[in-house]
Amino acid sequence: MTSAEAATPEAPTAAAAVFQMITGHYVSTAINTAARIELADAMNDEPTEHTVLAERTGTYPESLLRLLYLLASVGLVSDEGDNRFALTGTGRLLRKGGEDSLHAVALLHGGSGHIQRWFALHDVVHDAPKSVDVEPQGNPFAKMPPHVAAIFNGAMTFFTRHTAQAVLQAYDFTQFTTLADIGGGQGSLLAAILRSTPGLHGILFDLPSVVEASGNRTLDEAGVADRCEVVGGDFFTAVPAGADAYLLKNVIHDWDDERSRTLLTNIRQAMKPGSKVLLVETVRPDRFGTALTDRLAAYGHLGMLLNGGAERSRAEYAALFDSAGLAFSNVVPVRPAWTGVASTSVIEAVCA
Repeated sequence: MTSAEAATPEAPTAAAAVFQMITGHYVSTAINTAARIELADAMNDEPTEHTVLAERTGTYPESLLRLLYLLASVGLVSDEGDNRFALTGTGRLLRKGGEDSLHAVALLHGGSGHIQRWFALHDVVHDAPKSVDVEPQGNPFAKMPPHVAAIFNGAMTFFTRHTAQAVLQAYDFTQFTTLADIGGGQGSLLAAILRSTPGLHGILFDLPSVVEASGNRTLDEAGVADRCEVVGGDFFTAVPAGADAYLLKNVIHDWDDERSRTLLTNIRQAMKPGSKVLLVETVRPDRFGTALTDRLAAYGHLGMLLNGGAERSRAEYAALFDSAGLAFSNVVPVRPAWTGVASTSVIEAVCA
């Protein structure tokens, strides 16, 4: 064996690789715990003893030490010896605040409520999606407790913020005069589009509780509040009329075909001649491999099963549009900065 070969990390056996997959929830739960105790915010680039970190985070030193060992094994902290640890560049993504923060994402996806929902997967696969407690009517997003809604909106803001610039690079919004962002949350995507398209006016539409909680803060910070109307309502009832384009980012995948058809039909009724519908969604491949784009689509598709929705293929989007009086017109691939691959798309439809 050469010295170069000796320095090469050993490749895991197939059994070891599968074992890591099986125990993947160990890592996600550990990351969620680190986010909950705000460990990354308590750390810096200088090696710090675990007892000091325990004091800063209000945790039990020996338990925190074991957590730090696992986080070191996946590269979020570095083990500097003598029970001293430093935050890595990757670990800094778990700090609160900042445009690259995954703190809210870790709280959402590693939280007990999210994991409990995944525990229902066996029942769904064995029986039917109806075995999951998904409300066929009403909007569960309207019933989130305030603290859960804050985490959810924070996580969605991360994904939106890091998708916005990619959407702007991929799609030309200068063709429109008024853009309505349906289910636009706190307005991160719409604010970015308005900031980059000076002649454009916007309508931010979401549940009253969402728009009341966020107010015009995001729009104000982007300097576009004077060009945007904020409207509260339920898109299963009606949406604002007369926009040139209706934008929905990761909204349709939350719902089954029946609810999605209702939403798109409401938009169709609000559209004027020449208006467009723009869905920012994952387009599910017809065949799955091991590429990152395929894995992300598979994660989303199975996860949406547990929530009553689905990631759809190009043909399925075309059929859904047709059922709502719309016509599929184009798919524009989008490469979000946070994935580095073309993991989402702008799916365009017009009046049929």
